[in-house]
Amino acid sequence: MKSSSKAAKTKATKGKTTRASSKAKAGKKATRRKKAAPAVDSKQVGAPAVQPARPTMQVEPARPLAPTEDAPTVQKSDEAPAEGGDSLDFDLLEPAEAATAAQVDPDLEKRIGRRRTMLKLHQGLGFAMAAGLVGTTVVGQLQFNDSFRGGGDDRNLLGLHRGLAIGTSALFASVGLLGLLAPEPFEKEFQWDTITVHKMFMALATVGMVAQIVLGIMATDRFGRLSETDLATAHQISGYVTLGAVSAGVFTLFF
Repeated sequence: MKSSSKAAKTKATKGKTTRASSKAKAGKKATRRKKAAPAVDSKQVGAPAVQPARPTMQVEPARPLAPTEDAPTVQKSDEAPAEGGDSLDFDLLEPAEAATAAQVDPDLEKRIGRRRTMLKLHQGLGFAMAAGLVGTTVVGQLQFNDSFRGGGDDRNLLGLHRGLAIGTSALFASVGLLGLLAPEPFEKEFQWDTITVHKMFMALATVGMVAQIVLGIMATDRFGRLSETDLATAHQISGYVTLGAVSAGVFTLFF
């Protein structure tokens, strides 16, 4: 019994010694930790944490693009402009044409003005002549019906028809002379165009006009004879041919 109590006391003493040594070791560790902690400044308490600066990337400056062939070149203000290259002064005419335009022939201007005036009269009188020719043909047809188709043969329209024929013939001659005598300031080679076709139709109308004038005079002179009917019929046919030629000439020129 004594030995067991001694053993128990020995174990209790060893346990106390072990606990005391462990507490001493723990106190030493806490002291070491307190000594390792850095001193904190009171001014820095509460200040935001400053992050370390990141290394900045070095960016190379942009290189100027090489000018392409199609890109417009800009001339510097201090450079003198090229002679005749960038100048805004230009002539619409070539040098030879400009010199010709500067030296205008007064006679040429007169001929051009005279031709313009004569052709305007030619055009205006031409329309009047065409209208007169239509009236002459209508009255002539009515007179033909009265004289040769049982209309009474009173010849009451003969004077009107004759007056219209004389006036239309005078207009026709005036229109033709204005067209023929108009000066030609420039030499022009022959070519098939509307003017040429117009001249051809008017030439046919001239032949028809002369023919119907002659036939009309002959038919009036043979009044009461058998040949009067034949001459009057030929006069009528030539009148319609002349009217058709004049109408075609006006149509080809203006329409």
